[in-house]
Amino acid sequence: MNSPITGKKMKIVREADTLTFRKETFPVVYHYYLCEDSGERFTDEQLDTVNMVQVTNQYREKYGIPFPEEMRQIRQQYGISASKMSEILGLGANTYRLYESGEMPTVANGRLILSVRDPEEFIKQVTASSHFLGEREVNKLIAKAKTLLDERNIVARDEHPKQIELRNDPPGSFNGYRRLSLTRISNAIAYFDEHIGDLYKTKLNKLLFYMDFLAYQKHGRSISGLPYRAIPFGPVPAEYGRLYVRLQDDGKISVEEKYRKDDSCSEIYHADVPFDGDEFSEGELQVLQSVAKLFNGKSTGEVKDLSHEEPAWKENKDERQLISYQQYAFWVGAGLID
Repeated sequence: MNSPITGKKMKIVREADTLTFRKETFPVVYHYYLCEDSGERFTDEQLDTVNMVQVTNQYREKYGIPFPEEMRQIRQQYGISASKMSEILGLGANTYRLYESGEMPTVANGRLILSVRDPEEFIKQVTASSHFLGEREVNKLIAKAKTLLDERNIVARDEHPKQIELRNDPPGSFNGYRRLSLTRISNAIAYFDEHIGDLYKTKLNKLLFYMDFLAYQKHGRSISGLPYRAIPFGPVPAEYGRLYVRLQDDGKISVEEKYRKDDSCSEIYHADVPFDGDEFSEGELQVLQSVAKLFNGKSTGEVKDLSHEEPAWKENKDERQLISYQQYAFWVGAGLID
């Protein structure tokens, strides 16, 4: 952005600050443009969004208010429209649609929406609304909810789960305020396989880290919903071993074993599905492009060395702690990516 005073290009400054939302104050990394000649500060729509999303993320986490994509998933599991869900929950006609578009629910409405993720609670709400839904529709909705319950009970009784289960925590500061998405992860791997290649395990771990933390830096949310841990070899997805086995079991990736002269073996991952750009927003696609541009042609050792310069790794490696997106994402890639 150019200064409206001098016309010169301004740099972005980031500093610790606080912002208030619904009468509560939250810590943020505040972004603004600085006109060095005049000392004036400016923001634009993009920086205002980055600043405010940090506050709303923390507010949702504090009060257990679901994010828009969670609300969409809750509704879609019952196969109903946003207006129908509003009707069942006793909200205004367009309220649920507005919530899915990003409007912040009240704490009470947020908790009500989360409660109907459970089919038993959904059945209670449908039953309570039976006086205006009609008998046929009530029976259809209850039958759908009971089918979901039966499916969950079968999984719960199965002593030998067919799939490896990964932690899928509610959105928070350790997963970039997004629930885990295996579809997004497998698509990101497909993109990196196509545009970078030689996806050794250590290298792939770092690519995913930069992807997610740079996405949070730009947009206030991760791409994959993965939590990351600082270990001696750098930042890695917290359950990366189980993650890659699960993706192999699902037919999303395959592994190639590469032996060295000393008989040691390295694993290289390949995508078994084509990249689907429709899974990502335009801004997320730009992040993928930036990561590919930065790391294309770099060896695994070079990528690892770059990750070892990150405060996110340096300040958490001794205790092998999980890395907070909110605390560290805005400093990731300093000097590497504009």
